[in-house]
Amino acid sequence: MRLRASIAFAVAFAVALGSVSCADPTHDNAVDALGGEAPGVRPGPTHRPGQPCLTCHGGSGPGSPDFSVAGTVYSARRQGVAVSGAAIQIEDAVGTRATLFSNQVGNFYTTPDTFTPVYPFQVTVVLGNLKEQMQTHVGRSGSCADCHTDPPNQTSPGVVFISPPQ
Repeated sequence: MRLRASIAFAVAFAVALGSVSCADPTHDNAVDALGGEAPGVRPGPTHRPGQPCLTCHGGSGPGSPDFSVAGTVYSARRQGVAVSGAAIQIEDAVGTRATLFSNQVGNFYTTPDTFTPVYPFQVTVVLGNLKEQMQTHVGRSGSCADCHTDPPNQTSPGVVFISPPQ
């Protein structure tokens, strides 16, 4: 009788455990909202410019590797022309510095094993003799597009950009 009760308990426990999902629906919805890949662009360093990179590469997947800071640099306040070769200089709250470089689609990133900033941190973008420092610090997310969205609005200054004065 004891064996039968133990088996019944084990089956009930397994069913109950199986009905509890480990998925995070909020994260799943955020990933789904990004949509599919652009036609002809394979996942990698040049995909999804302007999107919030850490949505997929922030530890909950589905992207790999994980990033600690990532974003895209454009040549104007409105999304459009990417900037290649911009230096993204980061200085964190304890004075640790890192410099990242934008690739051919404007994307830049670093992984936690290379650099994990202590919040808040400051960002400066440099391209040749042009230099733009963020007027505020980064205090909550290493995914630049979490705040820098297009078009600019009450909650966003617009995309990260560097361009000559008009």
